[in-house]
Amino acid sequence: MTTIYLIRHAYAQGNLDRSFQGKIDGKLTELGYQQLDCLAEYCKGLPFDSVYTSPLSRAYETAAAANRHHKLPIQTDDGLLEIDGGDWEGKKWAALEKADPVRYGMWKQRDPEFQAPNGEKLSHVYDRMVRTVLHIVERNRNKTICIVSHGCAIVTFMAWANGLPPKRLNEMKICDNTAVNKLTFDDELHPSIVWQNDISHLDEDLRTYAMTLFQHKEEK
Repeated sequence: MTTIYLIRHAYAQGNLDRSFQGKIDGKLTELGYQQLDCLAEYCKGLPFDSVYTSPLSRAYETAAAANRHHKLPIQTDDGLLEIDGGDWEGKKWAALEKADPVRYGMWKQRDPEFQAPNGEKLSHVYDRMVRTVLHIVERNRNKTICIVSHGCAIVTFMAWANGLPPKRLNEMKICDNTAVNKLTFDDELHPSIVWQNDISHLDEDLRTYAMTLFQHKEEK
């Protein structure tokens, strides 16, 4: 049996600014670094054999925190990158909603046909994440792997792990910053979910998903 701990990066500037950060290499916030200290303690007793991450700094720094007590080599993989937002990169969500309401609605509904101008189609992220994670599992059979990625990317993979096709992505909840998902894989690489979106390591004031929802309502 192979085990993975799939972790979302800590709270980044794009999360705070309510902007599409996609492949932009946005930095972590002060609150994000507080989350990392909690994550490092959470991961301290986990038996990691290897660590993989998206190369973007917000993910890499999160992987480094998860790896703080293990001191394993950190391997980057472009297959773990966030969705490419194309022309939407760096733009505020509120502005995008006003400028392109139809496409914005597709994004909010996680329509697999969503694609920002000159960006990546959401269904492609689904296929890419499944292919990448299974390749990592294949290379690390019977080991325990830490994998760090991004909100949209993780949603697509967890949808697949839950047996959902791309057209049912809207049934999945975006996990919180530094949330941990644990899965196991048998010899045929079939996944079993042990838990999803564990944020037990975060105090209430460090749980940023609820904060983001509140901010969005305030903007309305």
